[in-house]
Amino acid sequence: MASSDTLTASSLDPESWHPKIKQLYDYWCSVHPPRGLPGRQHIDPIDLPRLLPHLFLVDVERAPLRFRYRLVGTDYVRMMGHDLTGQYLDEVHPGFHGLIQRQYIDLVERRRPAYRKGPVMYVEAMKDHLFVERLAVPLARDGSNVDMILGIILHLR
Repeated sequence: MASSDTLTASSLDPESWHPKIKQLYDYWCSVHPPRGLPGRQHIDPIDLPRLLPHLFLVDVERAPLRFRYRLVGTDYVRMMGHDLTGQYLDEVHPGFHGLIQRQYIDLVERRRPAYRKGPVMYVEAMKDHLFVERLAVPLARDGSNVDMILGIILHLR
């Protein structure tokens, strides 16, 4: 499998991930209710202090389906050169349309995590980072309809 391929839920291999990426996945699994998906109400930032600079929260809006940053960690802000909070992904990331947008749509429709490791598709401030490793997991306040995405992103050299 090419390094930039999206991994489906059935092919997720957390043991091969960066330890911080795996930590978020393990945490998401640990707060997962017996039925349905965890929601934002299940996530406590105090449980993830070492991950906070790398985390982001994205609101899922519908009709039309769009994604808007609710929260962006300080390391992500530093890498991008400015805070993306409150902005739509399709407006701030020229490379969003295509693979990344399909990953987000798939995450929402299939209600499963999306993992990517591969070349950076867009970075404005820190162009010395050549690779990215990212995990995004679905959150659903009602346990069913994905209304938020929790993610972690690491830029690697």
